[in-house]
Amino acid sequence: MKKSAFFLCASFIWPLWLALFTPCFSLALNCSTIYDFENKGELSGLHYQCHTWYELDSEHATSGAKSLRVEMYPPGNYPGLRLKDLKGPWEDVHQIRLDIFNPLKRPLPVTVRIDDRDKSPPYADRVNHTVLLRPGTNKVILDLDRLTTSGTGRHLVPKRIVAFMLFVDHPKAPVTIFVDNIRVCKEK
Repeated sequence: MKKSAFFLCASFIWPLWLALFTPCFSLALNCSTIYDFENKGELSGLHYQCHTWYELDSEHATSGAKSLRVEMYPPGNYPGLRLKDLKGPWEDVHQIRLDIFNPLKRPLPVTVRIDDRDKSPPYADRVNHTVLLRPGTNKVILDLDRLTTSGTGRHLVPKRIVAFMLFVDHPKAPVTIFVDNIRVCKEK
């Protein structure tokens, strides 16, 4: 009787475990890292601007030994991270995932801007998505199939992404975040 109870339990638990955890493993296998911030060469893929400072840092790395420290200063309007060299494979991509550490003791709203049109499209024809970073490590997942443009409501076309930005809107005091392990994923 004890053996049959064990097998009944095992036959129930094993499929449940597979259903819950297999998607996690398949996601990891279908993601490609586009920025990991392990060497200074990756800094050349960032767009430098006034009121923002980038530096490789050994704190708050989630992949490898380093992360990117992003310092944003007033009176900048939209200081933050701007990628200029998107090393995609963007075909069939459904998510952008990145890890962000917020050292503040309060939540921090940041805006993610994604352009899928050349020549800096107007506000209404680009994605502007707010992410609220809680204190500590944040695993940010951007579901590209659900993102729409700010004014027209047009769905983002992932295979045509040309710009990715992460910024703070008009900071009133200096703000620092740590970014690491930016990757694109082909599965949801």
